[in-house]
Amino acid sequence: MEKMIIMEALPVAELSRLGLYEDGKHLLSSEDITALIAGRRTSLVNLKNLIGEAFTIESLDVKLSLHQSARWGDEIMLHPIYKEITLAKGMNEEELWPILTGEQTNVVKVFHDAETGADHTLVFEYDGETKEFISYDPLKVMVPFQVNGEKLDEQQRQDFAQGKIVELNDGTKFQYMASLPKGLVSSRSALILAMSDDGKSPSFLIDDLMPLKISSAQEQPFSPAFESAFLEMRKSEAVGSEDSLQIELNDLKNSYHSPLGLGPLR
Repeated sequence: MEKMIIMEALPVAELSRLGLYEDGKHLLSSEDITALIAGRRTSLVNLKNLIGEAFTIESLDVKLSLHQSARWGDEIMLHPIYKEITLAKGMNEEELWPILTGEQTNVVKVFHDAETGADHTLVFEYDGETKEFISYDPLKVMVPFQVNGEKLDEQQRQDFAQGKIVELNDGTKFQYMASLPKGLVSSRSALILAMSDDGKSPSFLIDDLMPLKISSAQEQPFSPAFESAFLEMRKSEAVGSEDSLQIELNDLKNSYHSPLGLGPLR
């Protein structure tokens, strides 16, 4: 079922042309496939022997994104590494300066359409790997229903979509970033997300998260809320008794490495 959803969501012909789909198999990592489906960018991918009408490129490092067009359908967009910083369309250097200086991780701007009279909000980020500013529509962001077992309220959901830092009751902080394949940075190195409360969307663990830009250090993930959410997630998967699940959690804690490279966390 999952394979069918992926097949329908991604333009296989384009991926095949880029050498990223072969013999019925996706050659992208599962993390990059998830990023594409969710509307984010992949990690850097090396493409070989690209052939166009007037050029041939032996090797090119790019990020990929999925663009939905009413005219052309789903298209794979290539984002190469630029030699110089590329400004975002509709924005000037002064507006983007807080991002370049590190004062802010993103900038939210409302654009007014004179023809329709409607306002449209975009969030701008900087992708340091490709030296390019990117933008996204917060209304199209997939916002989690719960994080570490705590339901997000309406304000938290809105803040998440607009790239603002969201804080849980236990002090865990996280922030959406469209320029990253996982789409998240956090004060903790792992989180447990649930995308809906209908029982059809199971919780899942997302680990090896990058730290918040404003933080100098990152905490281990094992807050009481995380541990409770982990046990509930595993119970829903019917993988064992409560005792065996507790042992699994303890083993995870004992084997988990500090993001600072200090070895297992005890």
